[in-house]
Amino acid sequence: MRGPVFLVLVSACAAFARGGGIEAQTCNGCHGTGTQQTSITLTPATFNPGDTITVRVTIRGTGASGGLFLTANGTGTFATLSGQNTRLLNGNILHSSPKASASGAVTFDARWTAPAGMGGVDFEVATVLANGNNGSSGDQAGDARAAQAFGCAGITYFRDIDGDGVGAAASGTTRNCSPPTGYSATDGDCDDFDNRRTPGKPESCNTLDDNCNSLVDEGLTSITTWPDADGDGFGWALGAPMSGCAGGMRAQNDMDCDDTNRSINPGAMEICNQRDDDCDNQVDDGARVRCGEGWCARLGPTCNVTDCMPGPPLVERCNALDDDCDGVVDDGDLCGAGAACVNGKCLEGAALDAGTGRADAGPASPRGESTGCTSVPGLLLPLALAWAARRRRR
Repeated sequence: MRGPVFLVLVSACAAFARGGGIEAQTCNGCHGTGTQQTSITLTPATFNPGDTITVRVTIRGTGASGGLFLTANGTGTFATLSGQNTRLLNGNILHSSPKASASGAVTFDARWTAPAGMGGVDFEVATVLANGNNGSSGDQAGDARAAQAFGCAGITYFRDIDGDGVGAAASGTTRNCSPPTGYSATDGDCDDFDNRRTPGKPESCNTLDDNCNSLVDEGLTSITTWPDADGDGFGWALGAPMSGCAGGMRAQNDMDCDDTNRSINPGAMEICNQRDDDCDNQVDDGARVRCGEGWCARLGPTCNVTDCMPGPPLVERCNALDDDCDGVVDDGDLCGAGAACVNGKCLEGAALDAGTGRADAGPASPRGESTGCTSVPGLLLPLALAWAARRRRR
């Protein structure tokens, strides 16, 4: 039986205010510190590839009107509905003008059509409620996220930030038919920002809880260790061996040839630098020099730069690449009159204004409010919040 999915994630974040809508990441706390609750509801709650559903964003709080910026992680296709005060920008949904609160809530509806193949989608929304005081104080910023699989029952996957094969629910979750890039089917990483700490990993003498069992350097009292001053996991061959960890930086081997540089050890990759990076008593063995800029960059057969031949340049295009190999990405007039190349895309009109940070071309109210960042028209409603900060929390 199909029904709505109701997920809520609320947090305070900085926003760039604009009554008619503009894409931006942060304005360093231009809005007030009021609290509100944002939720995403999917109707129907379960759906198949190619189906069209309704995505409802509800903002509850004391503000007089609200705005939003809704994305679907680049999956599927959004469409606006009449009477919702919304528009499309670069495939995302944002408000075209503030929408008034009714019974303590502002709601926005949009249509979303799933791709033809099975997979998963993460809906994310940044919202704000404005209190109409003609200033930035008291406005309420928030966000929410909803994840759903389509074409399969769906499996919960856990964000694996450090790439050690084990994720952490605290880093964020998603639902999909197969593991997306950067996610793991296994939960339980005690430090998802340090790949040296993973459940099941052997304990090492490093004053860390390597195997995530809440114990440090346990079971290592009878082993022989060598100094590991650079903390690369390899002990210094010329260092004094001893029994046990003794609570210091020590390793269970004597394979390091330079204990002052953690980038030099038997597990390192040899590069062209006139050093023995991998401790095999050979300098620059198997390493290859890199030459050329952008698209023309190539690897030579050896570390001799004279043997390296850059590739031929191409005509520069708007694609976030340095096609003509001059060291500059997307330089020149690539999009014609009235447009500009922004992040590899030719943008015109309102989209150009949003991408470059210039004044928005959308509707404006007759009066302006100063945010402390800039003076803009409207009710100081943001379009986008600090996405990078939110992604680190997920």
